[in-house]
Amino acid sequence: MTTMAQPSPAAVAPAPRAGTRTALQRLFDPRSIAIVGASTSPTKRGFQAVRALQQAGYEHPVYPVNPNATEILGLEVVPSIDGLPYGVDVALIALPGAAVPDAVRECAAVGIAGVVVLANGFKETGDSGADLDADLARAIAETGVRVIGPNTSGMLNVSTGANLVGLQNVPMGPISVVTQSGNMLLSMVNDNRALKGPGFHAYVGLGNQADVRYDECVTELARDTGTGAVAIHSEGFADGRAFLVAAASAVREKPVVVLRGGRSEVGQRTALSHTGSIAGSDAVATAVLRQAGAELVDRSDELAVVAGAMSTTAPIASGRKVAILSDGGGHATLAADALTARGIELAQIGDQTQRVLRDLLGGPASVVNPVDVAGATDADPTVFADAVDALMRDPAVGLVLIVGLYGGYHLRFDASLTDAEDATADRLLELTTAHRVPLLVQSCYAGDTVSNHDRLRAGGVPVISSIDHAVRVVAALDRRGRRLATASQRSPLTLPAPAPRAAVGTGILDEPTARAFVEDAGVDIGGWTFARTVDEVVTAVVGYWRPCALKIVSPQVIHKSDVGGVKLNVVGATAAENAQAIIDAVTENVCGAVIDGIVVTPMADQGVELLVGATHDPIFGPVVAFGSGGVMVEALEDVTFRAAPFTEIEAHEMIDETIASRMLDGYRHLPVIDRTALARFLVHVGDIVAAHPEIGELDLNPVIASNTGIVPVDVRIVLSDNLSGEHA
Repeated sequence: MTTMAQPSPAAVAPAPRAGTRTALQRLFDPRSIAIVGASTSPTKRGFQAVRALQQAGYEHPVYPVNPNATEILGLEVVPSIDGLPYGVDVALIALPGAAVPDAVRECAAVGIAGVVVLANGFKETGDSGADLDADLARAIAETGVRVIGPNTSGMLNVSTGANLVGLQNVPMGPISVVTQSGNMLLSMVNDNRALKGPGFHAYVGLGNQADVRYDECVTELARDTGTGAVAIHSEGFADGRAFLVAAASAVREKPVVVLRGGRSEVGQRTALSHTGSIAGSDAVATAVLRQAGAELVDRSDELAVVAGAMSTTAPIASGRKVAILSDGGGHATLAADALTARGIELAQIGDQTQRVLRDLLGGPASVVNPVDVAGATDADPTVFADAVDALMRDPAVGLVLIVGLYGGYHLRFDASLTDAEDATADRLLELTTAHRVPLLVQSCYAGDTVSNHDRLRAGGVPVISSIDHAVRVVAALDRRGRRLATASQRSPLTLPAPAPRAAVGTGILDEPTARAFVEDAGVDIGGWTFARTVDEVVTAVVGYWRPCALKIVSPQVIHKSDVGGVKLNVVGATAAENAQAIIDAVTENVCGAVIDGIVVTPMADQGVELLVGATHDPIFGPVVAFGSGGVMVEALEDVTFRAAPFTEIEAHEMIDETIASRMLDGYRHLPVIDRTALARFLVHVGDIVAAHPEIGELDLNPVIASNTGIVPVDVRIVLSDNLSGEHA
C-alpha cells in the first residue's frame, strides 16, 4: 500500500472553496473529506475509511478527526471538529449513534456541506430509536447540513476515489447506484465482474433516508455526465411522489432501473425492521413506477446486467423491431420464444434483405427472422458482419441480437480464426455506429477472456452469456425507445396546487353530495335526480321517459342493496310503489334509519361494466384505478393504476393493460366502446383527485361504457383527514 503524502490540516488554511456548487454536488463529488471518529485501529471503520481513500487514489485533502491521536496513516489528526478548516465538503461520521446529532451541529458550524452517518440504532430499531431519530431530524432542520444515512454503508465516487464505503477495486464505468443496502452494492459489483460489464461511476447508500432521498439522488446522478444509467435497489421511498417526478424527468436523458424489496407481505415486514421504510402496495408501486419510465427488474441478478447494458446501448427506435442472427437453431428458437413471451415483436425482414442474406449465407440458411446462418460462418466469421450490415439496412430492424457461439469460433474450431473474429468485432462497431442500430451479443463464450468480446464491450456493445439476460435487456431497450418517442405526451407527475376545499362535510359523503361534487368538477355522470318524497320520485321517473334505478339515501346505510334500498327498471306506473317499498325495507332492516330521500337515475344502456376509482396512496399520493367492474372486481382481480394527474396516452396504456380492454371492441353481443372517450374520462377523474387531496377514496363502480357514453352507476366519496390541502 502506498500512503499519499498530504499537508497537515494546520498547513491548509481554508479547505478548497465550494464555489457555486450546491451542497448535494459537494456531497456526491467531495473535494475535501473529514473522517470524524478516525481511529488508529485497523479493525475500526474510522481507520478503514482513511485507508480506503488512500488506496482509491483520492487526491484531495483528508482530515482525520480524533482527540486521542496525532497521526493516522501519515496524516496529521485534528483533535476536534471545530479544529477543521472552514468549508470541508463532506464529513464521514464514524461515531456511536448517540453522538451523531451533536456532531452534525458541529459540522455545520465549520461550513461542512454534507455528512455520511454510518451508525445504526435509529428508526430501524423501532421505538427504542425514536428519540435519537427525532434529535437527528432536529439537527438537520436546524443546520441545513445534508445527511446520507444513518445506518448507511457509505458513499462512493469511483472516478475521483472518494471511497467512503471501503469496498476496493470497484471497476470504473457509467453505472451509478443508489441502494439502502451495502450488500446490494457488493452483489452488483460481483455480478458486473462476472458479466464483464461496464463498471460504476458513483454509489450512494441511503440507509434510513433521514435527509437525502432517492428522488434527489436520481436527479443529481442523472445530471452527472459520468452517469450512463441509474440503478436503484429500494425497500421503500420516503417520498414516493417526489421519486416519480424525479424519475419521469431523469429518464428523458438517462435510464433508471429499479429493483424493489419488500414486495410481499413478509418482505414488507423485513424492510420495516431493516430500514424503517414502508413498502406500500406492490400493485400500485409497480404500475406508477413504470408510468414514470423506470425499468423494473424482478431479480437481483438482473439489476447489474440491465443497468449496465442500458448505460452503453442506444434504445430501439420506436416502430422498429428486433432481428435475431444465430449460428444455431436451438439458440434462435429460445431467443424468439423469450422475446415473444415478453411482448417483443420480431421484425418482418424485407424481400430485398432476404435476397442479400440468401446470396451471402447460401441455400441451407434460414433468411426469415430468426436468421440462422446454418454453418456459413464456421470457416469465415467475417460473414457475421456482412449479415449484420444487411439486417441493419432493413428499415424494419431496430436492433440486431446475435445469439449462439459468436466470438468463440477460434476456441471452438481453430485458433487461426482469432484475427478474423477481432476484425469482425471492429467492423460490427463501425456498423452499429454508421446505421445507428443497436447491437447485442449473446455468446456461449461470453464468460471467457476473448479479445473480440472485449473490443465490443469497450465500444458499448453488451456481450452476455445468458439468453434470458439478453432478452431482458432487449425488452428494456424496446420500452425505452417507445418511452422516448412519446416523452412530450406524458405527465411530469407533478401535483397541481390544491383546489379550494369544497364545503361537503367529512367522512363518507351521501350519494347526492358525491354526485354533485364530481359533476361540479366537470365529469359527465349522466342524468340523476335527488328526490326527497315519493311524489318527487314519480315525477323524476316519468320525466326520464325510460326505466330508472332508485337508490335510498340514508346516513345509516352504506351498502344499499343489502338492506333492500335499491330498485331497478322502475317505470312511471310502478314508481310510487317501488319508492315506498325501499323506504319500508330500509326502515325495517336498519334500526333508527333516517331517510333523506332517493336518488333516481335512468338505467344505463347495455355495455361493459368497468371499475374506475381513486385513492390517496400513502407513498405515491393520488392514484387512479381502472379495470373490470361490477361483480367481476373480486373475481378477476383485473385492475391497474396510474398516478394522477396523467395524460390521454397514459390512459390508453392503462386501458390496454387490462382484461377489460378485450371487451371494448364489440366482443360478442357487447357494443363497440369509444376508447378515446373512456381515456378522457379517466384523465378527468385523475385531474379531480390530484387537485383535491381531501379525497381519500373515490369509487365509481360500476361504470357502464356503452355506445352512447360513459356513465357511472354509483358514486362514492370518502373524505380523508388531509385537511391541510397538502399532498403526501
